[in-house]
Amino acid sequence: MLFDLQAKVKEALASTNNNKLDAQKLLITWAVRDPQLLLAMTKPYLKAIATGLIEYALRAKDMPDDTGPDTFTRTAIDDIVASADMRVTADKRKKSALPPPKSTERQASTMRKLAAAFTKKKS
Repeated sequence: MLFDLQAKVKEALASTNNNKLDAQKLLITWAVRDPQLLLAMTKPYLKAIATGLIEYALRAKDMPDDTGPDTFTRTAIDDIVASADMRVTADKRKKSALPPPKSTERQASTMRKLAAAFTKKKS
């Protein structure tokens, strides 16, 4: 018996008055309760899911186990800090006394306007 996935999608949309988010939630709820629907929804993606799981397992296997201590004594931390070379290299970039170009100012202004356009106004 073939499962009519499109019919279930249309039914979910009709049940939610074409509300995409509610139809999605309803379809997921039905899929959790109906193994045939779940299989019909996921079958096209099973190969990609299996590939991802296998790749993840192989990557996790190649990662070395952390054999270091989980805690350090206070003296061990002090010894590490004392032995660290605290020299900071000088910034070799040329310092410019010139102001930034106009294009940078325009870009910054444009970014501020875009950010303002997408922030929610408080009422």
